[in-house]
Amino acid sequence: MLFVWIMLWTVAVLLLFTNTGRTPGRWLSLVAFFGGAGALASLLGDHWRPLLAAGGLYAEYEPWLYKLQQACSWASYYGLPYAFLCFCYSYGTHKLPERFDKRAFWLFAVFPLLMLLFPSETTLYPVRFGLLAVWALPYFAIGAFLLLSKKIERRDEWLSHVIVTASVLPATLFACVMNYTMPLFGVYNMWRYNTWPIMIGFTICVGSMFTFGFLGVRLLVERKQLDSSIRVATSGTAMLNHAIKNDLGKIKLFGDKIRRHAVKSSNVELEQDIAIIMNASAHMEQMIRKVHERTQELELVRERVNLPQLLSACLASFEPIGEGRVKVTEDFNGQLEAFVDREQTMEAIHNVIQNALEAMQGTGELHVRVWQARKQSVIEVRDTGPGLPSSQLRKVFEPFYTTKSGTSLSFGLGLAYCHQLMRRQGGSIQMASKPGDGTTVYFYFPKI
Repeated sequence: MLFVWIMLWTVAVLLLFTNTGRTPGRWLSLVAFFGGAGALASLLGDHWRPLLAAGGLYAEYEPWLYKLQQACSWASYYGLPYAFLCFCYSYGTHKLPERFDKRAFWLFAVFPLLMLLFPSETTLYPVRFGLLAVWALPYFAIGAFLLLSKKIERRDEWLSHVIVTASVLPATLFACVMNYTMPLFGVYNMWRYNTWPIMIGFTICVGSMFTFGFLGVRLLVERKQLDSSIRVATSGTAMLNHAIKNDLGKIKLFGDKIRRHAVKSSNVELEQDIAIIMNASAHMEQMIRKVHERTQELELVRERVNLPQLLSACLASFEPIGEGRVKVTEDFNGQLEAFVDREQTMEAIHNVIQNALEAMQGTGELHVRVWQARKQSVIEVRDTGPGLPSSQLRKVFEPFYTTKSGTSLSFGLGLAYCHQLMRRQGGSIQMASKPGDGTTVYFYFPKI
């Protein structure tokens, strides 16, 4: 049980500190914490208290250790079904009516708190299993239903949902049978067999954190790395831009001086050569300006914005799209609004639509949608282009990474700019793509 205790509380800490702002992750950390509390109660009763008794220290510490063991048992028996139901409710898509939804977690806590009013059944079994089963078993059943019946709105959520379900549900339901159901038939101490299901769930959970992600844990690590990369890129390009602009100023100054001399001396060939040099310097200046616009952190001018109108304005700037060869499908919820910087958000959406049109090479379907998630408003842009393999998909938000050919005037800063902007506005941007299946980009805005 020592390893079970360490495993569960390790997962609890990881989920708690890497899911700031994500309610399901925090509730799942509580599930792991209460499960670990049961393992700690087992360690105290079967190992540590007998060990201290053998060393002659039992009499001094016994009352405190027994109280700690009892508290851990209560936390495990009463807290596990409560935390599991709260996790499934916050993670799932089935909700109570709005007037009860905000108080759901308090309503779920009524039965666990009432159990504290009843005395222990015996000193050996610190809970009343009959009363416990009356509410705990329905809690587990309802939680399992909410978890399994969650509606998946995006294709890229399927894998994440399968991973969460596989790591949480089998171990929890196994504990439900061993810890809550078997004692009703007079069979106790079956919790000792919980070790293997917990180890399997732990392996899936931790393994996914380093591969696909688990409730946003991997995404958080990647986001921190990405933010660091953007900061380095911003400072580096600022220095480079400054140096190049200084030299371009010299080129323009002396080039203009040579051009005047060529005009004055009627040297047509020299005048043509200088025109080429001046055009090249102007082109370089334009490129530097574009890089600067993508890497500097402009001040946000937030306002209440109607998202369907914002998206319509972006689409209007592309008309006629692909000379009529690109079919555009619109699915708007006209009531959705967000508190964002209008101009910069339009530029971010413009970047994504431009990427989609370039990927389809002028032929295909562009589907744009505005819809409401539970706590977010979402703009979805989907194309029927060639799609991206997972190796490229992981890098698309990195500064200076581009999948376009070398002949394209692309700096690989458009999506990095989108990521930085959405993060500063309290939202996020995600991309889903598969080779041959097109690409979908999601802009998530905080609900107002």
